[in-house]
Amino acid sequence: MINVRSRWFLAYKLFAVRWPRDVRSTLSFLSILGIALGTSLLIAILSVFNGFYAEVQSMLLSEDPHVRITAVGTPHVVPDEVQIDWLQQQSNVEQIVVRVEGKAVLMGQQGSRGEAKLLTVMAESQIYGGTSSESAQAVKEGGDDKPTARELSERVLYGDSDLSVKEGRPGVLVSLNQANQQGWSIGDPIGLLSAPRLQQALTSVRPTRPLIANIRGFTASHPITGEPTATLDMGLARRLLRVPVGGTSLDVRLQDFNDAGVFVSQMDASGVWPSDHWRLQTWYDQQKSLYDVMQLEKRGATVILFMIVLVALLNIVGSLTMMVLQKRKEIAILRTMGLSKRELRSLFWLHGVWLGIVGAGFGTLLGMGLVWLQGEFGLLRLSTDFLLDAYPVQLQWGDVLTVLLGTTLCCVAATILPSRRAMNQEPIQALHSL
Repeated sequence: MINVRSRWFLAYKLFAVRWPRDVRSTLSFLSILGIALGTSLLIAILSVFNGFYAEVQSMLLSEDPHVRITAVGTPHVVPDEVQIDWLQQQSNVEQIVVRVEGKAVLMGQQGSRGEAKLLTVMAESQIYGGTSSESAQAVKEGGDDKPTARELSERVLYGDSDLSVKEGRPGVLVSLNQANQQGWSIGDPIGLLSAPRLQQALTSVRPTRPLIANIRGFTASHPITGEPTATLDMGLARRLLRVPVGGTSLDVRLQDFNDAGVFVSQMDASGVWPSDHWRLQTWYDQQKSLYDVMQLEKRGATVILFMIVLVALLNIVGSLTMMVLQKRKEIAILRTMGLSKRELRSLFWLHGVWLGIVGAGFGTLLGMGLVWLQGEFGLLRLSTDFLLDAYPVQLQWGDVLTVLLGTTLCCVAATILPSRRAMNQEPIQALHSL
């Protein structure tokens, strides 16, 4: 048996090439270059996917709750005192919000402003915010005078956030892009006709009048879908959408959104929220199709870019096969001196590890450098119509370690066929043929 240090020395002497006269030196250089290029591209592209994922996640979490609770079999959420107390007793709960949401037809009043549009009507009422809390009765009654979960003044881009009744009409906040399309200004009256009211208008002989409200301000649309919204006072939204008590959902925000999965598991295990009556969704579940597609795109890009590394691995197989043919004498002498087949195979493996460390190491440094340059200076810009100015990047050490380990293991795997050819070579026949 030979020790590790001797193995490295023998591997160096056995696989040493004369640069640049030996063609194997060119193949080895191309192999290392291909591994480095593939590794750097993998790290850079994966960082871009991670950056987009983080940006989309941040935009969605600005609107979506960390945990959403809805009722099974009924559109109304009316939790009891035990359930509200259970939520308030959890140390990682930061905010509990009653939300009313539904679809409505939005109409203007005159000329081109009379075009009807479908939008989402919403209202929120906070029942717990860390220091203040309300009972289940407050959830049932509505808490109409309670401020919304996210202060309206922070969401309003232009105008006033006061939605109270003035001059006989309530106020409404509409999305800015919808207002630009319809030509609305602050103070203009608009009509809102919910789906239940629209159904009543189609099935009843009695005329159904839309809810008339004055525009008090403009808010941003949904950051991803761009869906227009209209924000009303909680009591008015309930009357418009025919929600008699409670809300359409109970939204919970945690101190750390990554704890949403564990929190839902705790809710299931507590017995307070039986699955046959309540549907519990994490932030991931609410946009599962979008998150799954982004993860699938990342995996697909990884597989495609890894083809570059596979091309380099073919060069490794070719160069080592040529080495076995050219160094039959040296291999035969080592075998006659007592080198076992297992030890000979280990020499090939050490060579593969060396190629993987050199190529993947250089590629990792190059990829991390590209990620740093993009993050600091935004070298690759996006169009002005996009939400971001430049390609976002986020380096995750898990991806770096996976690429390094995967590339090194593939380099070792590339030595299997040449090592078997060398192991099957008979020393005496090899010496006689020379």
